[in-house]
Amino acid sequence: MNAKLPQFLAAASAAIAMAACTLPSSKTIYDRRSVGNTMSVETGEVVSVREVEISGRTTIIGVGGGAVVGHAAGSGMGKGVGSSIAGAVGAVGGAVVGEALEEAATRKRAQELTIKTSKGSTVAVVQVLDNDGMFRVGERVQIFDGGNGSTVRRLY
Repeated sequence: MNAKLPQFLAAASAAIAMAACTLPSSKTIYDRRSVGNTMSVETGEVVSVREVEISGRTTIIGVGGGAVVGHAAGSGMGKGVGSSIAGAVGAVGGAVVGEALEEAATRKRAQELTIKTSKGSTVAVVQVLDNDGMFRVGERVQIFDGGNGSTVRRLY
């Protein structure tokens, strides 16, 4: 086995981990496309809360990183044509595994809220679980609708 492979794997893993990081913020962050858009606001009461997951993203980072690592691992086996074939198979397998790992690593905890509005209708909103934690049945909330979807906030 190539002596540089463990170093390469460590460097590739570190690069993938850094690319997936974002800086945390205690403030509400709006997407720049939402600025200036009108939102309607309605009040209501939470009637159901369910914890869910939002699927992660898949980008060239997971696929490409996995392919590079898989190729490096595969090409270290055998000699000549056998090494090339093993490298190609390793690249394909690595790309599949890399994509799956990136998707799993970027999933987000979320909550599905069912809300009875003050106007009598019932709505459901799925949103990422933030620092405020899970909503509870019976909580009074505001529903901001418009721009790029809906957001639910506690009514204090």
